[in-house]
Amino acid sequence: MISRLRLATKIGGAARLLQHGRISVPATTRLMCQVPEAKEDEPEFGQFFKDISTMLKEKTGETGPSLLIGGFLAYALSKELLVLHDETVLAGVMGATLYVLARKISQPVREFLDGRSQGILDMFNEGRNAEIGELEKQIEEVKKVEYMLTARKDIVEVMRENNAMALELNYRNKLHEVVREVKKRLDYQAEIEAFQRRTEQQHIVDWVEREVVKSISPQLEKESVNQCIKDLKAMAPA
Repeated sequence: MISRLRLATKIGGAARLLQHGRISVPATTRLMCQVPEAKEDEPEFGQFFKDISTMLKEKTGETGPSLLIGGFLAYALSKELLVLHDETVLAGVMGATLYVLARKISQPVREFLDGRSQGILDMFNEGRNAEIGELEKQIEEVKKVEYMLTARKDIVEVMRENNAMALELNYRNKLHEVVREVKKRLDYQAEIEAFQRRTEQQHIVDWVEREVVKSISPQLEKESVNQCIKDLKAMAPA
């Protein structure tokens, strides 16, 4: 019985120590989340006994729970359910010591664990924030590419107009070249015809001149000379 009591005392003291040293939110859970989740209302250790004590106080008053505990202890001592000896006192002292230590060191341990878990969370958040920034930059680049793709229709239209202008310019250049070649041929043909007319006229003039010269006899030439001399003398001043 004493061994079982000692074991129960140790287990109870260790449980109270762990209960007081427990952090509000598990560190592993906080590390898996960007923002610590809100604390849920979890039942505290000994809530059942608190509820029983509250119910007894409502029924019997403020001294009811104390009298019940005292009566139970008196009954246990009278029936030798609880034997007071060195081991019992040692178990009580150990239990009280563990309870006091749990009350004293629970807050510093909780703060230390919370600070450490927050530091680890901040370290992970730094990498996550850097990755988020890189992804935001990539999103901005994708938006720029999408904006460029929206202007694709305008670019295609401009290229189509440029091609049409190039084709029109090429057509006009070829047409101008054709006109220039035709003009050259026409000028050449006009020069040939003009040359032929000049040649024919010169040939006719030469032929007429030869025929006229052939038709003039020596007597006619002498009469023509005499007539010219008379005309000159008539024209001369008296």
